Amino acid sequence: MKHTALFSLNDTSCADQFAGQLINLGWEIVASAETVGLLETKGIEAQSIADFTGVKEDYGFPPTLHPKVEYALTGSGKPRIDLVYIIPYPLSAGNDIGGRTILALAVKGGRTAVMNIEDMKQVVSEISNGNITEELRLKLANKVCYEIAKHYSSLVTNKEQFDFITGCLSYKLMNGENPYQLSASAFISNIEDDSLALLKFKPVSGEAPCFTNIADADSILTTISLAAEAFKLNINSMPYLCVAAKHGNACGFGVSIVSPAQAIEKALWGNPRSIWGGEVITNFPIDAQLAELLFRSEQREQKLGDKHWMLDLVMSPSFSLEAISILGKRIGRKLFENEALEFPSLKKSGFAYRMVRGGFLRQPPLSYILNLQECKKIGNDLSESEILSLILGWSVAYSSNHGGNEVALAKDGALLSAGGGPSTVEAAKVAVSRAIECGHDTKSATFVADAFFPFTDAPSVLCEAGIKTGCVPSGGKYESVIKDFFHARGLTMAYLPQEFRGFCRH
Repeated sequence: MKHTALFSLNDTSCADQFAGQLINLGWEIVASAETVGLLETKGIEAQSIADFTGVKEDYGFPPTLHPKVEYALTGSGKPRIDLVYIIPYPLSAGNDIGGRTILALAVKGGRTAVMNIEDMKQVVSEISNGNITEELRLKLANKVCYEIAKHYSSLVTNKEQFDFITGCLSYKLMNGENPYQLSASAFISNIEDDSLALLKFKPVSGEAPCFTNIADADSILTTISLAAEAFKLNINSMPYLCVAAKHGNACGFGVSIVSPAQAIEKALWGNPRSIWGGEVITNFPIDAQLAELLFRSEQREQKLGDKHWMLDLVMSPSFSLEAISILGKRIGRKLFENEALEFPSLKKSGFAYRMVRGGFLRQPPLSYILNLQECKKIGNDLSESEILSLILGWSVAYSSNHGGNEVALAKDGALLSAGGGPSTVEAAKVAVSRAIECGHDTKSATFVADAFFPFTDAPSVLCEAGIKTGCVPSGGKYESVIKDFFHARGLTMAYLPQEFRGFCRH
């Protein structure tokens, strides 16, 4: 019994090749008018869909949506269509209902449904070697159902009432958030037009990442993107940036207008104990010299008894071969490169989602960038060093999650510490105590808080630590009291508009 394939293609590349191969294997071809015309020019015999259905009237579109076609795809008798090869035209050219309906009918009838050239190559290869396996048919059926679902979800214009999250497997993860969460742990991607989408980061060394690696990578990518955009906006230049983090929260951050090595040193020594087993992201390439700084430090051995930084994840625009060799000495380390990291930026379109039990939450994405021109300033003019520290501290306070009400301390272009609530006074105490514990001098440092201060308790902690510059959102019942408190103690303050609070990953 001869098999029949239906061709209807927006992209006719390789159409004659596939049709010719199938005919040589004893198949018959039914095709839409345009595809039939193309095949005829190549000397390949094909029946038009109009002749197959017996519809002679010209309605301006191929008569594929016909009971005879539906029966051929879902029925058990003759005529029978065994393979559907349809590449729908894009939404920009219209809504291809017919093509997608035929694909859906093919899936319903247990036929083989193909939507792209690469999959068709595999199908023809399997036919040449015998028959299409059930495994491949099911794989293609799932792909068709996903693409159809994605297409129709994109047609929904009332996002206030209806919303969809779709995605496809990028790669399987080593394990979930915990080692026992292994089964079906995967990275699912759904964005193709973002140069900094995590799928666009190329792994160049190390074993497969786990759930926490990808989650932490996303967090530190946000931190460096906030800083980069704020530096570009406020000082119109891009300094060397290096974020050192643990569990996605910055525990060190170095900014330098002099050298990348200086940025790395500042970042690693923010909290040299916490960074052990942590993550690093930079906006500059890593060569052999910089890789050595990230791999080990004799000074660290003197102070902490181990010279190795033991970083688990390093992200950079690129790595030299020597750098990969140096950092790859630890099997568990993952190195990811993406040239777009040279100019990190936030993705400001679409929505941000969070899964909750029984559904998901949705809101506009994090998109605010610190603009010092929008701030109400009280006190002296900020020096260049204070501006660098303030922007650095702001990017950390607005992207960290230490328990809420984040407070970050910075000085001379380096993060001293960051702490979280649940209350603002606890956040301030934690930030100060962590900085002192790491041997940092908090005198004349800069603080940034991601929420307004409701009382003077947190400001008192910061003033007692010798802080001289700060940035905090406006707002609160006692706002004037807080401003008077800082002013009386000689702090130079920048007050953000009250709608620009942080609460990242709340």
